Amino acid sequence: MEERLHAGRVALVTGAGRGIGAATARLLARRGAAVALAARTEEEVASVSREISAAGGIALPLRVDVADEGSVASCFEEARAQLGEVTILVNNAGTPGVPLPVAATEPDEWRRVLEVNLTGAFLCAREALPGMASENWGRIVNVSSAAARHPMAGMAAYGTSKAALDQLTRVLALEGEPYNIAVTGVYPGVVDTRMQEESRNFGPDLIGKQLHRMFHGYRDYGMLRAPEEPAELISYLCTPAAARLSGHIIRLEQLEALKGET
Repeated sequence: MEERLHAGRVALVTGAGRGIGAATARLLARRGAAVALAARTEEEVASVSREISAAGGIALPLRVDVADEGSVASCFEEARAQLGEVTILVNNAGTPGVPLPVAATEPDEWRRVLEVNLTGAFLCAREALPGMASENWGRIVNVSSAAARHPMAGMAAYGTSKAALDQLTRVLALEGEPYNIAVTGVYPGVVDTRMQEESRNFGPDLIGKQLHRMFHGYRDYGMLRAPEEPAELISYLCTPAAARLSGHIIRLEQLEALKGET
């Protein structure tokens, strides 16, 4: 039987219709949390919600555009009304954008990537923090990427958004500390998600031969991880034991060592 590590908690997971978000929502629910599943595609979160409910969990599907302030506010309002105060937030929604050199990137595309990957996390944290402070407990996990530290030609918007997300994580950790709110970031590795599939579908004429080979190489050489692997790390970072890690960005490979320290 699954250990109920998150019993009594209300979690909100963005990008919860597929990939890492869906795997995380399922795991949090199995471990006792009531989970609000938020994403732009209503059919996807409804499907994952039905799956959770059929397994005996509590789930609420919500349509949200994380880049839109009003949409985020409405999403949290509905989650509170239906489930209670959100004390676990997983900022997972993200987009790679179209991987192009800076000189070929349209400003609208640049803004879209930053709005989803960075501003979305800011807006969701901004909504969650007052309730967490009133409960004197909270966990925020921001799903980042090693692209924040390792620059790749053609991925300026994505890498920049994730580097800024890491800094937002550190600032939120400082601001949350007086209220027992731990904020961490996650580098999930290269995961077998639709985002990876979409990246593989960009032709070499559009994104260049190097990036095209890289995206295909992840699959062809067996480098893709299952979404359930980073979900396990995210679940751990939502427990009381993760308080000591606040402000840190954690790689998936560190999970077993961290569990051994507790």
